[in-house]
Amino acid sequence: MTGGSQLHEESGSDKITFRLPTHLKEQYKEQVDNMSADLEDYVRQQVAEPTTDATVEPYDDPDNRDLAIAYRTLCKKCTENGIVRGKTAKRALAQAVDNTDQQDAHRLLRLLEKRGYVHMQTEIPPSDYTAVYVRPFSRQAAGRGGARADV
Repeated sequence: MTGGSQLHEESGSDKITFRLPTHLKEQYKEQVDNMSADLEDYVRQQVAEPTTDATVEPYDDPDNRDLAIAYRTLCKKCTENGIVRGKTAKRALAQAVDNTDQQDAHRLLRLLEKRGYVHMQTEIPPSDYTAVYVRPFSRQAAGRGGARADV
């Protein structure tokens, strides 16, 4: 790759620092004219890379019907960051899945967590609530062999 011409054209700039083995840095320096410009160009390409649409593709549905409904419900309820408050998740699951109350909803969440569809984090300050992190993957990540869970 050759260096980009965009370096420092914008009014503000941030410095990114990371460590890598010395031999790798030396090999990289031999391949490019300007490491900073080349890295900036790479970051710009990654950020600007178009996707077919702005949505996030979820994992394949679980083969269990109730779990599939539960997972799709959580995908619809989660924020842009993939988070659903625990109470909201349980209420939504109790409404979406037949014959499910809040206790059964918690059981569904645990089963989804065991299979890698969600991650639950409890006792989050300041209010000690539970957060459910729904784990979809982007089409871009899927194309690179990204974060798919085995079900």
